[in-house]
Amino acid sequence: MRILVVHHGVLPSPGQPASGGAIRAWHLGRGLAAAGLEVHHLARDQDVPGGFASPADLVRKAAALRPDAVVTVQLEDAPPLRALGVPVVVDLYAPRLLEAPFAGAQADTAPAVLRALRAGDVFLTSSPRQAWSWLGVLALAGVDVRQDPTLAVPIASSAPARRRRSKDLVLVGGGGAWPWTDPVPAVVRALAWMDQRDAGRLVWYGEAAHLPEHPRLERRGRVAWDALLADWAGATALFDWQGEHPERQLALGFRHADALAAGLPVLGPSGTAVAEGLGDAAWTGDVESTLDAVLDDLSRGGDERQRRSDAARALALQRDAQAAAAPLARWLQHGTPSHRAPPGPLLDLAELSARAASAEARAGAAEDRAARAEAEAVGKRQELAEAQARVHTLLSTVDRLSRAVDEVAAFKREAVDVLGRQVAAAADARDGAMDQLGRLRADLAKKDAELVASSERLAQDRDAREAMQTELDRLRAAHAAHTEELASLRSELRRKDTEIAGLAEQISRLQAECTRASEALERARREPLRRI
Repeated sequence: MRILVVHHGVLPSPGQPASGGAIRAWHLGRGLAAAGLEVHHLARDQDVPGGFASPADLVRKAAALRPDAVVTVQLEDAPPLRALGVPVVVDLYAPRLLEAPFAGAQADTAPAVLRALRAGDVFLTSSPRQAWSWLGVLALAGVDVRQDPTLAVPIASSAPARRRRSKDLVLVGGGGAWPWTDPVPAVVRALAWMDQRDAGRLVWYGEAAHLPEHPRLERRGRVAWDALLADWAGATALFDWQGEHPERQLALGFRHADALAAGLPVLGPSGTAVAEGLGDAAWTGDVESTLDAVLDDLSRGGDERQRRSDAARALALQRDAQAAAAPLARWLQHGTPSHRAPPGPLLDLAELSARAASAEARAGAAEDRAARAEAEAVGKRQELAEAQARVHTLLSTVDRLSRAVDEVAAFKREAVDVLGRQVAAAADARDGAMDQLGRLRADLAKKDAELVASSERLAQDRDAREAMQTELDRLRAAHAAHTEELASLRSELRRKDTEIAGLAEQISRLQAECTRASEALERARREPLRRI
């Protein structure tokens, strides 16, 4: 037999915090699997990727698993599951109708609860008090209560943890900061008791925003579920005075089941479901008159504290997942759905209220979408205005760049002309220097020949030699002057060559700058078109 468990939250896993509904779904699944049933879980998509995202999606994904029955831990998921045509089990472990007034949600919760009860075939309660509180509401929903349509499925406890004894008095407490809970008066009194006796500490798990600052109060916040169970195994007791009102009279919570698994007696007010349901594992009394006495008894330790700790562990064994889910497993295998009377005016009003709430939610969503669309339109108009301003700016930039390019082109032409004239002049000067150098070389050769002839004549005539010697000195001086002039001309030629190379390089740079300016102009002309 295939059973689908529909829930909210992530199933417990090592190292991760767990919500109460997910713990309930996990224990129910383990208990039904231990009874030989095939169990599947389906959570919301916001909790587990791939889960259901809407009522219609829930029906589609549930139908794909082809279950023989469905157990829904959150009652608001029950109405769409009727479309599957299989038995629907609705879990009523939480007193939703009593919680709603504290949260200001009674107007929405009441119709949703009636529709959910109308969709169920059998209903799970976690204590006898809860069963009694729901019977009248079930009758209003059209369920035949002449035979009890509820199944007693207590909140299960995990396997008892190994106790770690501590000489110090260590109280643990916590849970969600629900609007119907008020632990502050009891916590303040317990801390005062600890100060008077200079002993003990209180460790608070979960939300603790309204609790006082105190050196004996330690705030742990949300921790992984397995870590919480391990921590509690070394504590002394669970401190659970959370205020007195109808919700507290009915509730047996998940922290109570966890305390039993850790072997912790539960300290809380008398006359509640805790006092009635936990027996010797509960140590109860009134905050004003008996809290100090309870803490005195607890701090003394001894046989009484051990007896109550043993009672907690024994009760945890009796309330393991398989034992807790046994009534549900028997009903799934052999039970019959509860009889439902035809819908009456109250259910019609609940259905109408649900449809109105759905329509209101859709209208609100439509208004939100319209507001977002209008805001987006305003933003787009502003973006368009900014884009037009940018286009205007870019066009102005293009005009300026065009003028700059024209100016650069004119400068380029003028520079090319000037440089061309300079190059031509340098070339003419080089040619003239080369011609002059040739003439000087020819003259030097001629002078060398004359010097040779003069030397020959000098050999023939001493007097003539002396005269020629004078002439030779003169010619040598002239030769030296010519040589210096030749060196000067060569240096001038090298300088002209350097100037010509520099002018050629400057022309290349100007040509490159003109090319880049032309490319920038072309990009500037294309840019406005892309931005528009």
